[in-house]
Amino acid sequence: MIVKIAIAFGLFLILVPLWGLYLAVRPSKIVSAVTPADFGLKYEPVQFETEDGIRLSGWFIPHESAAAKAIILMHGYPADKGDILPSTLFLARDYPLFYFDFRALGTSEGGYTTAGAREGRDLAAAIRFLESRGIHTVGLWGFSMGGAVALMEAPHRSQVQAVVSDSSYASLAAMVSEIYPLPLLRRPLGAITNLWGWLLFGFHPRDVSPEKSARDIEVPVLIIHSQNDDVIPFSHALKIQEGLSEKPNARIWFRQQALHGEIDAEYQDRVLEFFKESFSRPK
Repeated sequence: MIVKIAIAFGLFLILVPLWGLYLAVRPSKIVSAVTPADFGLKYEPVQFETEDGIRLSGWFIPHESAAAKAIILMHGYPADKGDILPSTLFLARDYPLFYFDFRALGTSEGGYTTAGAREGRDLAAAIRFLESRGIHTVGLWGFSMGGAVALMEAPHRSQVQAVVSDSSYASLAAMVSEIYPLPLLRRPLGAITNLWGWLLFGFHPRDVSPEKSARDIEVPVLIIHSQNDDVIPFSHALKIQEGLSEKPNARIWFRQQALHGEIDAEYQDRVLEFFKESFSRPK
C-alpha cells in the first residue's frame, strides 16, 4: 500500500506540473471586440513579423503633431491589446500610440505563449515597425506581463527613453509557484513546472527576471503597483524596487486600494507627467 501511495504521489508531482504548464502556455484566446474606432480615433490595423518568424497584429494610432516619439502599450497575460485600450487612450491626446498582441494571444500568430520569456522579441519587432514609420524614440507602458517585458527589454533597446511598468512580476519562476493553491506543495510543484519549461521550451523561468533586469535600466522608469494586488503579489514590487534602489531616474508609486489594472484620474495625470518629463530629457 505504501509503495502504491508513493507511486501515485510521484505521478502526481510529475503530471500535474506538466498539465499546468500546458494550460499556461496555451490559454484560451481572448479577442476583445473594441477597436480605437469605437472611441472616435483613426487608426491603422497592421501586421508585422518577429525575428523568429511569428506574425503579430497591432494598431497604430497616429497623432496630429506627427511626433517622432511614440508610446508602445503592452497588455497582460492572457489578455489582448483591446483589454488595455479603453483605460490607456488618455495617452493619445499627446502621442502616437502602438498597441499589439503578444505571440499566441489575441489575434497574433504563434503556437504558445512564454509569459514573458520570448515576448521581448515581440517588442523588438514593434520597435522596428515604428522605425519604419520614422519613429526612433519610444516610451513603453506595460501592464502585468507587459510591464515585465518592458523592464527586461529596456536595457537592450536604445530607442527606449522612458518606461512605465504597472503590476509586473519580479520573477517568472516565483509566479509559476503562485498558480498552485496548495501552500505545502506550492514550491515543489512550481520547481517541477519550471523544470518542465526548461526541458520542453529551452529556457528556465528563473532566468526571466524583471527584478534583475531593473538593475541595468538607465532611462527614467516608473513602477506602479497596488499593495492590495490579488494577481501579482505586492512582494514582487518590493523586489523590483530593490533592484532599482541605486537608479536616480527610478520612481515608485505604491497604491493603497487599487485593483489589478485599475486606472483613475490620478493615474492618468502621473503617467502623462512622467512621459512628458522623460521625453524632454536629452537622449
